[in-house]
Amino acid sequence: MAVKTIKMDELSQALKQEIDATAPKTRKAVKSALLQTIPVLVQKSPVDTGLYASSWDMTEDEKTLTLGNFSPHAAVIEYGARPFTPPIKPLLAWAKRVLKDPSQPPEYSPEVRQLAFGVQKKIAEQGMKPRKILENELPHIFERIKAELKRLG
Repeated sequence: MAVKTIKMDELSQALKQEIDATAPKTRKAVKSALLQTIPVLVQKSPVDTGLYASSWDMTEDEKTLTLGNFSPHAAVIEYGARPFTPPIKPLLAWAKRVLKDPSQPPEYSPEVRQLAFGVQKKIAEQGMKPRKILENELPHIFERIKAELKRLG
């Protein structure tokens, strides 16, 4: 059996050279894959006012690429929420939009009030289920990255 001894400093130097050589191509592939993913996430997003769907973005700095949703309620949509009592005013406005009801605040129609208070009660009892928009897309993102690495050679 032949044995070759490699010194640790030589190994670490060789690994660093390999990483330095492949890092730009890898970053380009990841960036391309993330940019391809944004329209998919927008399409899969629940739409009420459009704020959540329009808040998908990729940010970039020297060391990282970040894909995320930057709307104020993104975490609740993605991860859900334990039971809590949400404020009624946004629920009334939501119910008015959903029902396309012409009534105006503060005199909302009985249908709007019933829907808003019913949803408030349900959230208070059951919380909100996670939608996992980004989490469910992760396997497809990895496939896009692999495809981009292959395309870039």
